[in-house]
Amino acid sequence: MMVPIPVPHPTHPTQPRSVAVIGAGVTGLATTAALLERGVPVACFDRGAPLGERSAGESRIFRYAHRDPVLVEAAVQARALFSEWAEGLIEPVGTVISGGGAQEWTTAMAASGVEYIENPGLRLPTSRRQEPAVLDPAGGVIRVDRVGELLVKRSQAALRSAYVYALEEKPDGVVVHAGGVSERFDAVVLAAGSGNAPLAAQVGLYPPADLAHHARFTFRLRETAPPSPQCWITTSSAEMHTYQHSGAPGQWAVGVELGPEDTRWEVGREAAVAAAEAATVTYVKNELDLVDPEIVSSLYCTTNPTLDDGIHYRRQGRVLCVYGENLFKFAPLIGRECADAVLNESVPDSLGPAT
Repeated sequence: MMVPIPVPHPTHPTQPRSVAVIGAGVTGLATTAALLERGVPVACFDRGAPLGERSAGESRIFRYAHRDPVLVEAAVQARALFSEWAEGLIEPVGTVISGGGAQEWTTAMAASGVEYIENPGLRLPTSRRQEPAVLDPAGGVIRVDRVGELLVKRSQAALRSAYVYALEEKPDGVVVHAGGVSERFDAVVLAAGSGNAPLAAQVGLYPPADLAHHARFTFRLRETAPPSPQCWITTSSAEMHTYQHSGAPGQWAVGVELGPEDTRWEVGREAAVAAAEAATVTYVKNELDLVDPEIVSSLYCTTNPTLDDGIHYRRQGRVLCVYGENLFKFAPLIGRECADAVLNESVPDSLGPAT
């Protein structure tokens, strides 16, 4: 039997000889894997384990549904790339958008030519009627553990457990100072989430630096809850924005969006998490009668309060910085865009509201 010989990805004439990716969250790992596929030597630095803070947890919502047609189209591209990675990374249970403002989502989806269903049949953990409601049938649950296992396996040879504390641009490259060792690279991709701003500033890049606290909580579904519930983005009767989706079997994750008085950085993590817990439990008790209001687990992360859905890129010399909110669902697209930008010495188009 003949064994096929792997054919390397064609390289760009000015391809960097080495690249450092700072951050081993989902965007950093996706970028690392894409560069390795192109035959580029890569080192991916992170002070913690892969898929840390902003990429942690069991699941995320995937959706075509966005308020901006450009983001709808980016989600369509990302969905195809998830399938190229592997099957089964997204469970296509659908994503429901309900409450005020649903029309804005359908307008963007219609402009992009993707399917949506108005006033659909609903599988949600509540007996309360939801109007208006729109179903994004292509939406579903991203299984973070499966994505993480795949990306870590593809990036394993490049992973380095080290804290990057400084970047220094030189005429012949960028020096990365990490873990007491300094190493020169031809190019750097900053994908460090909340760690981007202090490193980017050292090389003349200034992504938004504001931070806020966020926590989501997981509960048990009651036996009377529908099987395979749809993901859900909605506004409560108290005008509180929420996102919800299944986690582990029989569990339901709920995140609520609180105002800056509860989430701004100066409030402190403990007080912010306490406020989020109280608001989320109250919401579950009042509106999700098919969910047990006892918390099973919680997940904390930082967010940038000045950003909404979107993908943003900035470049200074040999350093490319990628940032945004809710990036997990775009991860394969971001990885490809960053890898191409490194090879072509270009800057991908930013998508979403300007920053």
